[in-house]
Amino acid sequence: MTEPLGQTNTGPSASDRDAETASLLLASDPEGLRRLVDDHASRVRATLRADLKKVLDHSEIDDALSQATHRVWRARPRIDLRRGTLRAWYYTIARNCALRILEAKRSPNALRFVEDLDSLAWLADTAREGVGPPREELVRALHRAIDELPIQQRAVILADLAAGGVAETEHLEQQLHTTRNAIYVARATARKALRTRLTAQGYPAAGEEPKGRTMP
Repeated sequence: MTEPLGQTNTGPSASDRDAETASLLLASDPEGLRRLVDDHASRVRATLRADLKKVLDHSEIDDALSQATHRVWRARPRIDLRRGTLRAWYYTIARNCALRILEAKRSPNALRFVEDLDSLAWLADTAREGVGPPREELVRALHRAIDELPIQQRAVILADLAAGGVAETEHLEQQLHTTRNAIYVARATARKALRTRLTAQGYPAAGEEPKGRTMP
């Protein structure tokens, strides 16, 4: 296995740029996520394809990288360049996502691993048990929040929902006339916005008890 522990262009400029990117991520600036994807997603994707080509196809690798981009944003407070490069960190997260996809393929009873709005699976379970908000109410709130997203983010999220997980990247590239990196960023940004919106309306995050809220 060839793990991308270093940078393609070594030297002060690459190191300085990663330091700036890390600072942006730590400050919760979405520009940091965009820079990370622009600088490192292609190499991370290529390495995943080389390492896992016998067990995962290209669409599954893209699925893993998309999930990893979302997880990177959530894990940004833990960035520490003293422990390794940004690319190595990104790759480690992406490989973990890929291995979980592989595990789901091999286990017929495994749930599909999709980091899509962490609270929704839990809320759906509690709705079926009569503990949380009714599923229909949750779906209506979700779609109202989707309607308020920017055009590209809305298109990506709707495509993901239609696909039941993560939509095919190549199809979205053609449909939206954009790049796969832009799609990864749009997806991560949109999911964060949707979780924030639903939380603000009183829908709990995964593992939290439902709280009193105003009906949307």
